[in-house]
Amino acid sequence: MGEDRPSARDLVRRRRGDYRAPETGRHHHIGAAPELQPLLGDSGSEYVETAAVQLAERTVAQLERQRDRTRERMAQAAADLDFESAARLRDALAAVEGELLRRGG
Repeated sequence: MGEDRPSARDLVRRRRGDYRAPETGRHHHIGAAPELQPLLGDSGSEYVETAAVQLAERTVAQLERQRDRTRERMAQAAADLDFESAARLRDALAAVEGELLRRGG
């Protein structure tokens, strides 16, 4: 009878741990992320394809296709001397390539 039994509080404290799921790069929500997402900026709102939630939702194959399309659109904008659009597309391309690098691709 000299043995002390642990209290319920002691048992609960020992079981506490970090039960977070491993980071997979996927953002879980109801439904798929929209293809174009509105982004509010200084000059009003515009639609983007490279918001963090959109990039996390896409597969590596989808990201590679998006990277290729963005490169083509950027080259076309530069050829048309639309340097502002080319700069926005350059930033979008960097975001896509950054997501691919984060996933190890």
